[in-house]
Amino acid sequence: MTSEQAPNDHAIPFLIGSDFDSRRNLAWRVELGEHSPTNPMIEGTMPWEDGGPMQHGTVLRDPLDGKWKAWGAAVPNGTLDRRLAYYESDDGVAWQRPQLELHPFGDHRKTNILLDFDSGGTLIYPNVMIDPNAPRQQRYEMYVLRRPEEPETDGIMRSVTGFTGADGRVSSERGVYRYYSADGIHWEPDVGPVLVNDPDPLRPDGTADGIFIYRQTDGSYVAYHKTLIASIPGGIIPFELGPGGCRILMRRTSLDGVQWSRPELAILPDWRDPGDTQFMELSVTEVSGGYVGLLTVYRAANQTLELQFAASRDGRYWWRPDRRPCVTVPPLGDYGGGMMWGTHHMISEDDHWHYYYSGVQGIHGDIFSTEASEIATKKGIPYKDMRHLNAEKLSRTPSELPQHGALCRATWRKGRLWALVPASGGNDEGWAISSEPMRRGELLEINARTYKDGRILAELVDYDGHVLKGFGRNECSGFSGDSMCAQLDWQGGRVSPTDECRARLILRRAMLYGMQMTGEPARV
Repeated sequence: MTSEQAPNDHAIPFLIGSDFDSRRNLAWRVELGEHSPTNPMIEGTMPWEDGGPMQHGTVLRDPLDGKWKAWGAAVPNGTLDRRLAYYESDDGVAWQRPQLELHPFGDHRKTNILLDFDSGGTLIYPNVMIDPNAPRQQRYEMYVLRRPEEPETDGIMRSVTGFTGADGRVSSERGVYRYYSADGIHWEPDVGPVLVNDPDPLRPDGTADGIFIYRQTDGSYVAYHKTLIASIPGGIIPFELGPGGCRILMRRTSLDGVQWSRPELAILPDWRDPGDTQFMELSVTEVSGGYVGLLTVYRAANQTLELQFAASRDGRYWWRPDRRPCVTVPPLGDYGGGMMWGTHHMISEDDHWHYYYSGVQGIHGDIFSTEASEIATKKGIPYKDMRHLNAEKLSRTPSELPQHGALCRATWRKGRLWALVPASGGNDEGWAISSEPMRRGELLEINARTYKDGRILAELVDYDGHVLKGFGRNECSGFSGDSMCAQLDWQGGRVSPTDECRARLILRRAMLYGMQMTGEPARV
């Protein structure tokens, strides 16, 4: 990941399901992010953003000057037209709008608009990355989705200024374009479209929206983006915006950020998900042990969006600890009560992770609209092309509503995102046996918390489940309290006596957030 995302959380890795070969009476607990008392942090007080000041964007701490900075899609009230807006903060809480003379709006000669419609139509998903070691004019890199035909209200097809296609003509194609900047404010065109805005999952160069792009430490790139497949069984919600389809997430890689691999599946609904589950976004942060994802989950039955956790060791294969939100969903009408749209990645500050999101008051479409409309003719889509409905015609679909949102923030303690806990609660025990063996001379360390008279014990067992002499639960020192790094040892010693054993963790009134077998004590 880029320098402002470098993993600097606690050394003990998070847990995922495959870390354990077997378990009993244990389930996954997801910690809820703490809402900032200053939410909403940025409300739409100016006319070019009074429908939402910061949607589908990037918030980060700039390694060049230490400032907190935000780039997002600003939406005027009553429209879905989006411009690139920019905000700054000294502490990540109190945000300012720099007064720039780049793009006026109405009577306002100075605004915080960086790119407007005249440079290529509406703009969403600015992915901003910073490389302090790059040439000055390329220190700030941005991938952004341009739609030259929008806003649709004025009927103008725009060209994307500064970009030409293979035929030498100025590009007017929907897609992802790359810009560079020396200061994060004045952006110069580079190349594009590098990906075409086409949700057909069979198109090798196509992507829907919901795209987050990351530069890796080796200079290569990875992208996670939405695409559309036919609804899974039981998943057709006739009144939702885009009926008959199911939004899922794909992954692509690139060596240069221009030529991209064919998409491979990242996340789609599984047997634990309700039938109306769909996925809009996956924003990724590198941490100790792999990657944490904030997943924007669409509940098509009521057309709301919530945030859930996902995790991966390699960024390719993703696992989800639970199917409940990791940020409390407020009542409808409050910011986030309708939709929560993610940003590019979490931000590290001391012992915490911050995540900024666009909390929207309204829902994804008007599910109670009585205005008749035919899907087969909506926006000129021919009836024969409505393949996701299996050629079935529906009598109406909800209209897409204006979005009233604000920038909000949730915070977690590092290393405390999800945990294993006894599923039945009370004074009952639960246990899990590690998948990976302990090697001779390795320590067993845990990140854990207990409550009341809770306790965590461990024993070392061979592959037949027999306890090693001197390393049983009754010979374990045990753990009680709250520690990001606690070592367990036994009467038989503090390290594994063999390569042929695994650890059985026994939990009572306890939460296990992380575990590792290591030859060196973890750094705290």
